[in-house]
Amino acid sequence: MDKKDQVKPDEFLNLLMQKQMRIYAFILSVVRNFEDADDILQETVHTMWQKYEDCRPIEDFVAWGIQVAYYKILEYRKRNERTVHVDLHSGLFDELMAASRNLDKEGEEVLEKLKRCLKELSPRGRRFIELRYYQDLKPKQIAVLLGLSVLNVYKILSRIHSQLVQCVRMHS
Repeated sequence: MDKKDQVKPDEFLNLLMQKQMRIYAFILSVVRNFEDADDILQETVHTMWQKYEDCRPIEDFVAWGIQVAYYKILEYRKRNERTVHVDLHSGLFDELMAASRNLDKEGEEVLEKLKRCLKELSPRGRRFIELRYYQDLKPKQIAVLLGLSVLNVYKILSRIHSQLVQCVRMHS
């Protein structure tokens, strides 16, 4: 295995972990059925993985993923012509893709603002955010870990959320 093959999985998986929910949101906005959307996402990711090396460098991973998903949705519609009653014409797909790209850009801007706001939190506030969202601990687990009541943890997280919302709005 050469060095090039070793880089591919890390790069791809990193990008996929960061952007997969946006691609899934696009699929779900069109298909509107969780089971079908899950299947289409799986097919989309499989195809993206197969074509990743040939498509590098990829300027916009989400746009590329949505484009692959678009074709997977068309295949899905063709396979399920008799059971799928939603008849979306190509123009609507194009509009959805354009809207998705705009949302992605707006989401990136909000994410950058949120990152700045997280840096402005007190060390205690950052610790709570780290425990809750980066380590994925539930409020009850945080309470046990820090020796607090669960109610107190909920109140603290609520205050931190409010601070972050205000900060992001202020930077808008």
